[in-house]
Amino acid sequence: MTKRRKTRAPIVSEDALKEFKENIQDRELLQLAYRFEILEELNKAGILNTRFLALEALGALAGGRIEGRTEGDLQTCWPKEWGTETITLPLSLILALRDGWQDYKKAPTRKTLGEAFKIEGGGQGSHPMKARLATNDRERALARAVETQYLQVKDCINALTLDEVINQVATAHGVSFGTVKDAHKAHRDSIRGTLYELEILKGVKPSRS
Repeated sequence: MTKRRKTRAPIVSEDALKEFKENIQDRELLQLAYRFEILEELNKAGILNTRFLALEALGALAGGRIEGRTEGDLQTCWPKEWGTETITLPLSLILALRDGWQDYKKAPTRKTLGEAFKIEGGGQGSHPMKARLATNDRERALARAVETQYLQVKDCINALTLDEVINQVATAHGVSFGTVKDAHKAHRDSIRGTLYELEILKGVKPSRS
C-alpha cells in the first residue's frame, strides 16, 4: 500500500530553493555559519559552556583560514552574540589548539583534556607543564634578582662579589644558596643577551642559552 504524504507537511518551493542555491556564493561558509548557530544555541541552553564552544569554533575558523577564507569572510559566519571585536593571532598557535582539541574529542573517555593537549604528566616522574613553567619562571626571577643587583654595583669600590649577591638573594627569597646559584647559572646568559639587545649592556654579547 502506498503511503500518502500528510497534507499538513511543509511543501518545498522549488523556485525559492533554486533562487537560494543560485545566491549562495560560498556553500562551505554557509555551513560554517549554520554550525556556529547550533553551537550558540547549545550554549544558551546550557548544554555546552562557552569554553567548549570556543575551542570548537577556533578549530573551525582555523580550518576556514587554511582553505583560503579571509578574516572578513569568517567574521560574517559567527553569531552576533560573539561580538565584532577581533584580534590577530599566529595561525600556528590556533592550529596547535585545534589539533589538541580534535585529539581530545577522538580519544577514549579516560583520556583527559590535559593529556590530549600534552600539558599534563603522561608517565611516572613526568610533571605537568604548568609546574615546569612555574619552576622556570621562579628560576628566572631569582636569576634576574641576582643580575639586577650584581650588574648595577659591580664597578663600585664597595661592590659585592657574585657569591655575596647570590647569598643575599637567597636569604631574601627564603631559598638555599645553591638554588639561587643554579638558577643564575642556567639563565644568566639569556638575561644578559636581552640586555645587550636593548643596548643596556655593552661589549661582547654572550650566546643565548
